[in-house]
Amino acid sequence: AAMAILIFALHLLWCSQARSQTTRKLESITLGLSARHVLNLPIYMAQRHGIFDSEGFDYKPITTKTNTAIAALVSGDLDYITAFNSGLGAAIGGAPLVAAYVSTDRPLLYLISRPNIKDAKSLRGGVIGHGGTRGSHYHATVTMVKHLGLDAEKDVQLISTIDVTQGMTALFSGNVAATTLSPPYDSMAVRKGYNRLVMGPEILPRYLENGLVLRRAKLRDNPDQVRRFLRALIRGLHYALDHPNEAVALIQKDWNLDRETAQNAYDVAMPTYNLRGDASDELVAASIKRALLDAKISQLNFAPKDFVDWNIVRGLQRELKR
Repeated sequence: AAMAILIFALHLLWCSQARSQTTRKLESITLGLSARHVLNLPIYMAQRHGIFDSEGFDYKPITTKTNTAIAALVSGDLDYITAFNSGLGAAIGGAPLVAAYVSTDRPLLYLISRPNIKDAKSLRGGVIGHGGTRGSHYHATVTMVKHLGLDAEKDVQLISTIDVTQGMTALFSGNVAATTLSPPYDSMAVRKGYNRLVMGPEILPRYLENGLVLRRAKLRDNPDQVRRFLRALIRGLHYALDHPNEAVALIQKDWNLDRETAQNAYDVAMPTYNLRGDASDELVAASIKRALLDAKISQLNFAPKDFVDWNIVRGLQRELKR
């Protein structure tokens, strides 16, 4: 009889838990992404494996142009964006934005050229594509062109292809002589006979690229939401690191790649992730200096503390320490 009572009690407990799970209302949350690329792997893993759900979110990714995402973020139509440098540029221009996280702080970009362009001489006078406007992809492209001994303003013409997927399309259609690509798109192009003119990871300095940017009002008024969303991103990164076979399978399936190309994309992406989640004042200051130059602003007292706030991510790293 006692056993029957225990089983009945456990059944009631299970039913109540199941009921609470089905009735719990998930909080709708939007994240602006500029393109689908491997550097967003932790986000895809968090979505695929229910991590956002477990933090109480109905997660909705929005892929759009960076400028559109910035405007939507400032107006409140987007909750978060990943574009650290574009968010910084907007903040320098007066937008009330703050960065709470840096997910990647090492470049993972390659200058890929058409099959008939194998050196700087044959690239001279050509059109070169880059993602975004004047963010990290633009600056990386300028540096890689300079590495070839060319002047990005005089010897070639730089144009925005909006993102890496459209950059690859422009390259394959012959609309550009070369373009800056990230994995797995660089490998997809090379397999078709295109050339890696410059290996970005070998020559580019460290810089801040992806992270989490939001309105200052959200950080002030809803720090719990920010904490839970950041925790989901960090858990997604840990999952990608701890389950390499699942991560490679996702890359292979989502980009329709062979296993070797997918494995290579995973292997080169993993070292670029920033396990600390924050960044030094020196790296942030370098990004600020570059943004000021882009905006042609010579005098502005804008310090790292005017854009970044690492308090939440540092607390989470202590909680989730590996």
